[in-house]
Amino acid sequence: MSQGVVKFFNAAKGFGFISPSDGTPDIFVHISALHDSGIEGLNEGDEVSFEVERDRRSGKSSAVALSVLAYAPAGGGRGRGGGSGRSASPPPRGVSRETLGSGAGVVKWFNPAKGFGFIQPNDGGTDIFVHISAVERAGLRGLDDGQQVSFDLEQDRRSGKLAATNLRVE
Repeated sequence: MSQGVVKFFNAAKGFGFISPSDGTPDIFVHISALHDSGIEGLNEGDEVSFEVERDRRSGKSSAVALSVLAYAPAGGGRGRGGGSGRSASPPPRGVSRETLGSGAGVVKWFNPAKGFGFIQPNDGGTDIFVHISAVERAGLRGLDDGQQVSFDLEQDRRSGKLAATNLRVE
């Protein structure tokens, strides 16, 4: 098991890099490895342990079987900003965050390269953010513009705004 510090992680793009504590080159980490490990997200400066696996598609090394050892302090790690200032662990794998209701709507747009999009609710309310991780958890590869979906609502931990989760294609 290797250890290191999160150098960069972009949840919207779904990847980042870890600087191993043994001085070896930075290791790529994909958002799917986080989800497989039961981790909601990473911030710059978080201390993690991980296994190194050779990516079957690219042939490059990537981090898998991650565990957060220590969260970055408020204001980010190593003086470069960012970080969430969390002091508690995210919910364990299989435990869902609190849902704030449910709804149905039409996919206004979804960009898999950017890792997010918006759903226009059938009730005419404010557009609802949808992240690629919610799409992947639903077993989908992406969403098509104009596609009818139903969803539960939760508060996005980064923006504080409503986000779609538990997506179902109608």
